[in-house]
Amino acid sequence: MIDAVEPYSEAADENDTVVLDLSDLLPDDSGDVVLFSGDELPVSISAQEAVTEQGVAEAHVTATGVDVTGLNFYAFENGVTIYSLSDVTITES
Repeated sequence: MIDAVEPYSEAADENDTVVLDLSDLLPDDSGDVVLFSGDELPVSISAQEAVTEQGVAEAHVTATGVDVTGLNFYAFENGVTIYSLSDVTITES
């Protein structure tokens, strides 16, 4: 027997936040991670490391060839830097 499935609701999706753990992300050789969140879904990063710097990236191309110039960035004390078109919420765990 199949359980009843709730019908799709765009209203429910509008409040969804993508939650990622910093330790689960795989940076490139220079420590960069670029987040592509589609329709600018809200993203939250759970991190044990503190953010050491954040802002808008100046001219920069990642080791994998992605131009992140003008994207928001968040640099962590472990050397990982996250780049994203939209703002990212950081929670220290």
